[in-house]
Amino acid sequence: MSRKLASAMMFIAASVALAAILIGLPAARAQDMGATVQWGGNDELGAFLVDSAGMTLYVFANDTPGVSNCTGDCLVNWPPLLVEEGQQPTLAEGIPGRLGVIQRPDDGTYQVVYNGMPLYYWVNDQQPGDATGHNVRDVWFVAKPADVSLGGNDELGPFLVGPNGMTLYIFTNDAPGVSNCSGDCAVNWPPLLVEAGRQPTLQPGLAGTLSTITRDDGTIQVTYNDMPLYYWINDEQPGDATGQNVGEVWFVVQPPTVSVGGNDELGPFLVGPDGMTLYLFTNDTPGVSNCYDDCAVRWPPLLVPEGQQPTAGEGVAGTLGVIERTDGTYQVTYNDIPLYYWFRDVVPGDATGQNVGEVWFVVSPEGVMGGETSAETGEESMAAALDGNALVSERCTVCHTRDRIDAASKDSAGWAATVDRMIGYGAQLNADERQAVIDYLSSR
Repeated sequence: MSRKLASAMMFIAASVALAAILIGLPAARAQDMGATVQWGGNDELGAFLVDSAGMTLYVFANDTPGVSNCTGDCLVNWPPLLVEEGQQPTLAEGIPGRLGVIQRPDDGTYQVVYNGMPLYYWVNDQQPGDATGHNVRDVWFVAKPADVSLGGNDELGPFLVGPNGMTLYIFTNDAPGVSNCSGDCAVNWPPLLVEAGRQPTLQPGLAGTLSTITRDDGTIQVTYNDMPLYYWINDEQPGDATGQNVGEVWFVVQPPTVSVGGNDELGPFLVGPDGMTLYLFTNDTPGVSNCYDDCAVRWPPLLVPEGQQPTAGEGVAGTLGVIERTDGTYQVTYNDIPLYYWFRDVVPGDATGQNVGEVWFVVSPEGVMGGETSAETGEESMAAALDGNALVSERCTVCHTRDRIDAASKDSAGWAATVDRMIGYGAQLNADERQAVIDYLSSR
């Protein structure tokens, strides 16, 4: 690298750090400059979301979660933030909320969504820091995190954070709707505040209710389920939770590990702490997960930190437990069945993983949904009657060509793992068809 180029890169890095300090970004932790969505901002609006090049990102009030209503000439002025097919967008560390992808119906491209809302640029922004599209026609706004979102760390698991990604706490000496922290206490435990007249926002899918109270100094403090929320002065960066159990009266706020959600099509089903749908895999056995590698990329397990017991929200009737996975992480089970997310679900209420491969199903609050495996129903002979060769050609080429499959040589266990990865990629195989494919491939 030339000295001139190195100097230029140092200047850019220094400028980014200085800008972060000036506009109040969480700058204690360096941003992943390759992340799809990062922190940005300016003096007027404070911190907001930008792309990897620093250009401002916007949301459209006329959109709905998971649906873009900006088409035609609108897209000329408000180009969508796109990724390639199959690419998963990334969120810079410390930014609360979640990213997803929707396929646009007009041209088939893949648009990034933040907390379910599609993201766009504004054609008149010229450089990083520009936000000239903010409040255009009272329907376009810079993208910002909610006032209260879900964050967490490896030690405690998920907990609530503020719009800057910093940990929020409750004070057990408070009463519902009343803050008893003032003076020096409020210096060490700054309250989460909003402007007068503005209703605080909660990340979509999170259980609980936000409201506000007026403090003795006239400021407006946010409450969660009527309990006032605070920061801790000694936390330095997102993920810090050094205020946990201080004086045995200050605690992070943790939503239930498993709650009841649902949608109109399927009715009630289990969801994780972020409100996203949970699934079971019929190829698992009680207390054992058989979803690893590529399967676990597409079906991420619901995890808790070592030693932590999962908690149940209202209406969760079954028994929660924990199993240790082969990678040393700890997965939540429901009535001994491991629980997973599906990577294609975008917003709370989505259940696009239902019946994938006829082996993945949402989970009812009363018990598991989705039927039994062939071993449980005594239908082992069904697999033998199926044409494994035809199933390979018709169902199993979602991630490998037929030539590549035919060229491979594995034992039965190896083919079982491969077929499970195919199912994770979207191969439509029920339990009997899966076994027929394994039997065929192993017998060649």
